[in-house]
Amino acid sequence: MTQDQNRPDQDVENASSKEAACNPSAQQSELNTLEQSHEQPNLTDSAFFSYSEQAPATENTDSKSSAAIKVIGIIILILLLGLIGFGLWKSYQPKEVELQGRVEAETVHVSSKVPSRIEEIYIHDGQKVLKGQPLVRLFSPEVEAKKQQALASLQSALALQATAERGSQQENIDSLYANWQAMKAQQDLAQTTYQRGANLFKEGVISRQRRDEMHAAAQSAAQMTEAAYQQYARAKRGSTPEQKSSADAQVEIAKAAVAEANALEAETKLVSPINGTVSKTYGKVSELVAMGVPVVSIIQEDELWVSLNIREDQYAQVYQAKSVEGFIPALNKKALFKIKKIDAEGEFATIKTTRQTGGYDIRSFKIQLTPAQPIADLKVGMSVLFKVQES
Repeated sequence: MTQDQNRPDQDVENASSKEAACNPSAQQSELNTLEQSHEQPNLTDSAFFSYSEQAPATENTDSKSSAAIKVIGIIILILLLGLIGFGLWKSYQPKEVELQGRVEAETVHVSSKVPSRIEEIYIHDGQKVLKGQPLVRLFSPEVEAKKQQALASLQSALALQATAERGSQQENIDSLYANWQAMKAQQDLAQTTYQRGANLFKEGVISRQRRDEMHAAAQSAAQMTEAAYQQYARAKRGSTPEQKSSADAQVEIAKAAVAEANALEAETKLVSPINGTVSKTYGKVSELVAMGVPVVSIIQEDELWVSLNIREDQYAQVYQAKSVEGFIPALNKKALFKIKKIDAEGEFATIKTTRQTGGYDIRSFKIQLTPAQPIADLKVGMSVLFKVQES
């Protein structure tokens, strides 16, 4: 059956051979066709072998690229993990923060105790003054009137004191002595008359009534004589110790009134209580100044300090150090400061409390720091920057 199937093909080939033998051009064409048919399988085979050789090379390249991508991915992942770890470690490290302090000093406000008017101002803002130096002169008519009244009261008290010390005048003493002698003479006469009347009564010449009248007149004369003598004796003796003491007390009261008036008058002359610099003057000439209202403010620059507020988480570093270095921007220099005083009680810090996160409520403490060495040109109000680490 196979032979029968191949027979048609052979017949075709035989027919073609016969046709080629009869026609030379056809034979040549057939030869060309056969050559092309033989060349075509060669091209297909070379392409096949070329593809077979390139396929393993492509697979190797893809595998190498995939491996490189994996290595790069692993490296990037390691770097990211390292960066995250470094960030976490850095976040838990103590942070250095910059705190700002302010230079401060004691300020003294000079005021008056009496209502008055400004008459003259001797100083100006920013001027350095010494203790006891005149600042402002005031004028108060009320104080002047009170002083005159106190002086008059003192003169009156001194006159009374002199009278008490000296006693009565001699003319008054002589007059009282003469009056005593006159009363004594009348007493003697009344007593003699009574004796005569008594004798006459015994003889029955006069009545009892008349005798009693003579006796009463004698007694009255004796009492009047005694009164005149006491007046004379008191004038001669002078004032009693009690009267002298009372007069002395009146003098002291008058002197105290004068001293008070002088003290009020001294309040119209304002002087500097300390060495320092005039911070500000309040008011102008002829303006009214109320009692207790500052007229001049003076800064005591001999003792400057820096006021600094620190939180609890910064407190330990500053307290343990006892001294910290600060930078003064206005002077563009650094200086060492020592702790002078720490407030006894802390206040709430300006940040939010941490109680909600399971921590504690942070408070702040006010610290005063003084320069370890005097700093030239340091002024009140300048800023000082400190760097501390938070725990």
